Amino acid sequence: MVSLRETSCRESPHNFLLPVETDTLVVNIMSAVPRLRDGEQQVFFKAGGDWCYLWTPKSFKAGKPTAVVIHHHGNRGYVKEDTADWLEEDRKTAFLKAVMSNNVAIAGSHACGNHWGNPCSVEANGALLDALAASPHVDPKRVGLMGGGLGGLLIWNSVLGPMMGRVKQAAVMQAVSSIESIIRDHKFKDQQLVAYGLPPDMPDDEAVERLAASDPLPRLRRLRKGVPLPKTAIYHGAVDDNVLPDANAVALADALRSAGAEVKLDLFPGVGHNTYGMGKEMEDRLKAFFSTL
Repeated sequence: MVSLRETSCRESPHNFLLPVETDTLVVNIMSAVPRLRDGEQQVFFKAGGDWCYLWTPKSFKAGKPTAVVIHHHGNRGYVKEDTADWLEEDRKTAFLKAVMSNNVAIAGSHACGNHWGNPCSVEANGALLDALAASPHVDPKRVGLMGGGLGGLLIWNSVLGPMMGRVKQAAVMQAVSSIESIIRDHKFKDQQLVAYGLPPDMPDDEAVERLAASDPLPRLRRLRKGVPLPKTAIYHGAVDDNVLPDANAVALADALRSAGAEVKLDLFPGVGHNTYGMGKEMEDRLKAFFSTL
């Protein structure tokens, strides 16, 4: 498998692929998906000022646009110039490979790091989709989203923002959908407020009010029926004490259904904040869900 990484114009005066000593190729394309070849490859590029990647399956043909699922990382997740946390950890990579077995590519953005769905991350995520949609290698009508933890906030803030009407399917695992829930539960309140540039000890009521515009759950509840929403799968541990299921997974399913979306909610008895630890069972669910993308 060949990797590509982006370089700035100062590093190379020409716009072409340069071979180097390793299996990495350097491409000088800014804010765009690099030119691709047939087969499996990981390419790294910038969109919206943040590092992004695109990983194609072995079956990929450069002359045929591919479906793509944009992955959204969780706490302490990252995308760098030549790697990403979900490309390095085997148990996480297995989930991506399960989706890719449907002849689907995977993409992701650093999206401002530990973002908790803040405006910076939404802008970066929208820029990634724009870059993918502008590429002749990607089918913009076959876009999916997946992710977990704090990445859930970015998924729904993107669906309600720059990705409105542009996403066909979404799958969330142990994911946050309610900013207010995190604030009032206090376990991760400080991290969330810091991501929004607010004092970590801000009183709950004030914090809820200040972040209301970025809280996707109440905004989803206000949607009228008929607004285009993705077909959604929600996977959540029934005893998750980090991201409370009733306030997040169940409430999300109710809000999406009220707006007319097709939703499948799976609450796993005895499972806490560890759907990632479910291994092949979760891989099979993701593979089946995205088989219709």
